[in-house]
Amino acid sequence: MSALINKVAPVLVTGGSGFLGSWCVQTLLARGYLVHTTVRSAEKAAFLHSIPGADTRLKIFSGVDLLTSGSYEEAMTGCEAVLHTASPFFFAGQTEANLVPPAVEGTRNVLTTCAKLQVKKVVLTSSMAAVYMHFGSKSGDHVFTEEDWTDEAATRANKAWYVLSKLKAEQLAWEMSREPGCPFELAVINPSLIWGPQLPNQPHLNTSIAVTVKYFDGSVKEIENAYRAVVDVRDVADAHVALLEKGDVWGKRYVLVGSSIHFSEAYEAARLAVPDSLKGNIPTQIAATSTPPQPVLCDNTRSRELLGLSYRSVNEMVAATVQSCLDNGFTDGKMYSANKL
Repeated sequence: MSALINKVAPVLVTGGSGFLGSWCVQTLLARGYLVHTTVRSAEKAAFLHSIPGADTRLKIFSGVDLLTSGSYEEAMTGCEAVLHTASPFFFAGQTEANLVPPAVEGTRNVLTTCAKLQVKKVVLTSSMAAVYMHFGSKSGDHVFTEEDWTDEAATRANKAWYVLSKLKAEQLAWEMSREPGCPFELAVINPSLIWGPQLPNQPHLNTSIAVTVKYFDGSVKEIENAYRAVVDVRDVADAHVALLEKGDVWGKRYVLVGSSIHFSEAYEAARLAVPDSLKGNIPTQIAATSTPPQPVLCDNTRSRELLGLSYRSVNEMVAATVQSCLDNGFTDGKMYSANKL
């Protein structure tokens, strides 16, 4: 079952106007694929037309709703592979109702269509949220791998609804892929917080990098005394496409963590990246904390060895993030809106 897909057949990217989805579209086009992508708003996906190769090898299907049964059939017809990147992601106003059912039922909707149309390969974008949210149940020196799963009971107890949405959606995907007669092979990408550049003219500020705008807009007065696992969007997109070009890589999860950094490292990288007029907006004082923070330890060996990834550095990642925000006119964290799809 591990034959490579035929580049004559299009690859479908769900959520192509999103931060990661748009990079998956660009990466596929750069490697010579025909690409279909689904979006909710044609207007907000217009920037995709500027990607090299889009004029002849990209077809955008707009008005596609994640939760509407059959909504993906037209876009998926003829596709041998699907990259399912579309899923709700926001922090403000989280509830179980507005995060978990859309992620789970959206995944069910897409994979049901994949099975119906005999798609061969499916890559699901999950999250490290489905791997390492342990809420104190594991020691600080535990190294997280693809064998780790977030504890559902602890997630519910902490009302971590985004975490639960990623966990339940991934679990469902594995269940569906193992059903008798399922025509597709599944691989799951588990990225940490995704930073890196937006594509030119992207019309909305996405959740993942909205926080970095606050690094230089003057709204943050103290640096959070904590660590965060991060990865560059270009590395995550490369991982999605690499799966289509490898043989024995299916039926597996992939931890995608480039670095586990203290927030002070990110602020210093941002200071190096912004023009002199903004350097004064970036705080230097680290917030006091009663408990010394510990980095999250993750093993990305599988992604490096099987997918050939070579992760970008923190400085490169943050510099590209900041520059793209400035280029796209995002200079104030208040420009972010969760209602952006």
